[in-house]
Amino acid sequence: MKLLFAAAMPLVAAACAPLAPLDTSSGLVMVADTASPVSTLQAGPAITYRSRSVQEPGNWTDLNNAQGPGVE
Repeated sequence: MKLLFAAAMPLVAAACAPLAPLDTSSGLVMVADTASPVSTLQAGPAITYRSRSVQEPGNWTDLNNAQGPGVE
């Protein structure tokens, strides 16, 4: 019980402490610049589609070596 009280007391004291005031400098609360040009075009796809045909499983060691760093 003493250990629980010793562990909980700092947590309760920290929870009851007042928060520090927020920084309201002009750089943090300034409205976004509406004069800058904004693109309305949609971004392209993040990935590309590559069609692959179904085939028999190959040698995994060769596949891993081909995809890994330092490809020969």
